[in-house]
Amino acid sequence: MLEPSETRSDPPPFVELIVKSERPLMRYIRTLVPKLDDAEEVWQATAIVLWEKFDEYDPERDFIPWAQRFAYFETLRFRRRVARDRMVFSESVMQTLAETHEASREKLDARSLALRKCLDQLVPRDLALLRSRYETDTTIHDLAQTLNTTAKTLYRRLDRIRERLGQCVRRRVLLSDE
Repeated sequence: MLEPSETRSDPPPFVELIVKSERPLMRYIRTLVPKLDDAEEVWQATAIVLWEKFDEYDPERDFIPWAQRFAYFETLRFRRRVARDRMVFSESVMQTLAETHEASREKLDARSLALRKCLDQLVPRDLALLRSRYETDTTIHDLAQTLNTTAKTLYRRLDRIRERLGQCVRRRVLLSDE
């Protein structure tokens, strides 16, 4: 326990960089790895490698592109390990995806920021529905039973919410481009 006169030190540089970069790096990995569970596995492996190689990082350069290089190679390593699966991208497709992601990073960041702001504008009931659907393993059928409605009704409601979010994001991105 800290004494009143003591102060906490700032987080180590690695911790600060990895926390700030987690979302963009995970988006990058998700570009290369379709399944969320697999992407999380690649993210964990990438974080370990980044920790091990951090003494090679040049703080004068941007952290994310440096980290993406390691994420790319961890993705390749993962891909080789699960090559028996049917849904595995070839190395050339992965390279194209990685290049496309890098080229559109600013646009993706702007859309992500717009989406967060649009989510903040949703009524609590709609936000709760989205979270129940996309942040848990709950099926539409189970959710419909919990909410005492039909799956068809929930699908329509989710479609309307997604449409409103899409319009809000497009509007915000257009305004930020001007």
